[in-house]
Amino acid sequence: MPRLNIDAVASSSSVRPTALTWVLLVLGVLCVVAALVYWTQPANALPSFFPGADAANAAKHTKHGIAAFGVGVVLFIGAWMTTGSKKDSTPTT
Repeated sequence: MPRLNIDAVASSSSVRPTALTWVLLVLGVLCVVAALVYWTQPANALPSFFPGADAANAAKHTKHGIAAFGVGVVLFIGAWMTTGSKKDSTPTT
């Protein structure tokens, strides 16, 4: 039975985050921040570029906040999935 080279396994299993990981993390943070804004600010105090901003409405957009938070969680999961170890397709013998 061949011996397993521990150094080769350790170096191949360490993975640096890719650009996609960082993009997903930044977008996830932005979505969570948007959710917090939706939950804490009434519609008439939302920034004008937020969907649901209405100067005549004082209600809070709870559903928008839940949706933004859910998208943020999905983006965080996507970032986590991109950090997995790369499987080598060539067999080592």
